[in-house]
Amino acid sequence: MKLHKILITLLTAATISSCTNGFEDMNKDPLAVSEISPDLSLPYMQYHGFHIVYGDYQRAALLYSFLYCQYMANTSSAFTSDNYVFNSSWAERGLWTPYYQQMVKRIREIEPTVEKHPEYNDMYQIMRINLAISTIRMTDTFGDIPYFQAGKGETLIPYDSQKDIYYDVFKELTEAVDELKQKKSEQLKYSTEDLIYQGDVDKWIKLANSLRLRAAIRLSFIDPEKARTEGELALKEALLASNADNAGVTPPQPNRWLNPLLYSLTVDEARASETMVNMLQNYGAVADPRLTLILSQSQAWVKGEDNNAVQWKGVPNGVPVTELSLEEYDNSHNSGIWGYMWGYDWNSANQGDKVSKPNTAADPTPLGLMNYSEVCFLKAEAALRGWQGAGDAQTNYENGIRASFEEMRVKAPKDSYTKDYDDDYITQGNVAWNDADGFEANLERIITQKWLGIYPNSEEAWAEFRRTGYPKLSPVKQSLEPTINPANGEFIKKLRYVDNEINNNKEYATDPALNGGQGDGLSVRVWWDTARYK
Repeated sequence: MKLHKILITLLTAATISSCTNGFEDMNKDPLAVSEISPDLSLPYMQYHGFHIVYGDYQRAALLYSFLYCQYMANTSSAFTSDNYVFNSSWAERGLWTPYYQQMVKRIREIEPTVEKHPEYNDMYQIMRINLAISTIRMTDTFGDIPYFQAGKGETLIPYDSQKDIYYDVFKELTEAVDELKQKKSEQLKYSTEDLIYQGDVDKWIKLANSLRLRAAIRLSFIDPEKARTEGELALKEALLASNADNAGVTPPQPNRWLNPLLYSLTVDEARASETMVNMLQNYGAVADPRLTLILSQSQAWVKGEDNNAVQWKGVPNGVPVTELSLEEYDNSHNSGIWGYMWGYDWNSANQGDKVSKPNTAADPTPLGLMNYSEVCFLKAEAALRGWQGAGDAQTNYENGIRASFEEMRVKAPKDSYTKDYDDDYITQGNVAWNDADGFEANLERIITQKWLGIYPNSEEAWAEFRRTGYPKLSPVKQSLEPTINPANGEFIKKLRYVDNEINNNKEYATDPALNGGQGDGLSVRVWWDTARYK
């Protein structure tokens, strides 16, 4: 079945069985479809749950985690989330609804079908892995959330601790891998129904094991024994082994924008952050070889209309809205953060007075969820911590940088980058590995390169900053959240719960015992955040 027909069919089924009282109203319509095949639910989960729709992606990532990990800085007076103003409708539409409606609800709906149809087993296990990816993102963003009782027909749902959720994610990933490794007979075959690996079970096994390692590393400061146990078990298994294994969502075709980040780059509402530009230009002994594959030149420099214009320039995060009209912050004088995969003209020297624009006919690059580069950095940190099976820390670290170089160059025109300085970048200056520098200095190297190597996975980049304090970000220019003072070096720590939860699930959502007795708020730390930053 063609994927667009699958999605239409599933949308129809969803309409028939629609509910009205938020994500937990699961009352059964007597006319509803009684069985839903995983080959219908899986693409729906991936398409909506991972924010392929631009508006959802904007609300889920561009207006939150992209700013908070400092890949981008806001330049639109219409948005103040870079100043730590929380917008409940954005968080609900971009994060809360996709998770509970498109992830949790979908997998609960097909569970009875799987019991009757063992041929769906593999696809169900794949759905469990998808849910695990999304669950990690949700709890990392909000802290304690409804989890164990979600999607089971109740209207008032208790919140579960992040610790218990992480422990269950380990179980879910382990069980899914064990089932997939059995290679059960008579399993239905899938191709375009799976927007990530097109039904390649072996790649799903690698991804699940790699996610287990990601989750283990996340707990390494707060729960080191559990982290080591889960990490060493993951390291015994097959992990993502090359860029060919990278996990990303390929949007159904035809799709003009190919990837939701592409459209965002045409509306000029954000530019590269000052942090990103400085990191690419100045962190290494030579300029980062990825610079031209991530940043655009400033328009003012390209056009040559301003003698004071510079080629690469970023905007500080959290500039007050009243100052965004100043020339130093306007879009023509700052670099866009475009990316290695979006089909641009790549800062061509021959573009004259033209500014590169996206090529909407370009070969689409999937919206990344996890790449080989990240796995290398996870193994590097595991080795730094002495975990068995992790290999050599320096080798893993350098492999991660080179994997990132390779990934970013795959679709870029050959004249848009050079390999001449790859070795100099890796072996000199701040980037160069040095065992004698000790744990903290080498951890900073690993996380800084991970931050660059996983771009544009902003959700993971923001989580890793909060876990480690690296890379060293700059406090925002202005915070409109009274509990966060950038003058004291303070940063946002999580998103608060959405208004619908506070209104409709008040008993649980406003419990002061949540998040280790901190309650809720933008300055509340999640469980694994051990205050390695302010």
